Amino acid sequence: MIPVYAGIDLGGTKILAVIVDAEGKVLASEEQATEASRGHEAIIRTMAEMVERLVKEDYSLQGAGVATAGTLDPVTGTVEYAGNLGWSNVPLGGELQRLLGVKVTVDNDASAAAFGEWKAGAGIGTQHCVFITISTGIGSGIVCDGKLMRGRDASAAELGHITIDWQGRSCPCGNIGCVEMYASGTAIGRQAREAAAADPVRGARLLALAGGDAAGINSRHVGEAAAQGDGLALEVLRTAGRALGAGLVSTIHIANPEVIILGGGASRIGEPLLGPMREYIEAHTIGSMRRGVSFVAPKLGVQAGAIGAALMLS
Repeated sequence: MIPVYAGIDLGGTKILAVIVDAEGKVLASEEQATEASRGHEAIIRTMAEMVERLVKEDYSLQGAGVATAGTLDPVTGTVEYAGNLGWSNVPLGGELQRLLGVKVTVDNDASAAAFGEWKAGAGIGTQHCVFITISTGIGSGIVCDGKLMRGRDASAAELGHITIDWQGRSCPCGNIGCVEMYASGTAIGRQAREAAAADPVRGARLLALAGGDAAGINSRHVGEAAAQGDGLALEVLRTAGRALGAGLVSTIHIANPEVIILGGGASRIGEPLLGPMREYIEAHTIGSMRRGVSFVAPKLGVQAGAIGAALMLS
């Protein structure tokens, strides 16, 4: 019998389940719509059924790990609050363990993705690794001295909520001037909409990409316009890139990593965003800590969280 581990990435729109071996090689996978309106009991049953379908006769399931957003109790496996699912105090770990008959752990999705990339992706061979995903928000995880940084209640490494402007924009988290308010995909889209609405002439290319309506401009349009050399789009991305760099300067000073893995949809904009980020880091990081830090793309793609959740058990 081949010992295997199940990993499940539970999101507001989809559930991704994988079966991996002890090295993190994906042996089988399945994806389904979450349909959060069904309620937690139906969703947990779906997760169990997905795993059961993936476990072949010659596999021996050793355990299952779940990666999910929200506030968690990692000891009990309870999801205390997950806005994307409409959950409060859901005993996810306990219910899934009862259905599968194996040990189940529950972890933060960004931390699980960081662990997956460290163990089986772009961070292999390092002891000090930072993972950041730049998407709707900014998710992150830190591996320090070969161990995932979890914090008291598994909420450590919220790098998107480092303050870079103490008089800046209010963030839904309750803080002021968070990196996420300036460098996330959502923030890039918002800043482009504001700029194009204020100056429709400069914003003409962005407006055209959005069908003529400034309210429809998003980060994808900004990336497309920047690739075409549009001045306003490049300006928006330079501002966002410098903001991201400011957050990463603090991250480097705190975590002293060997590698920073940059993922998420917005990171694929490339040099118009990442060039200004690197320039800011070069100019403002303590030299001895800046030297030797490499910036790389992730290798595991959308399966990083599920793989990481599974490997936490191996």
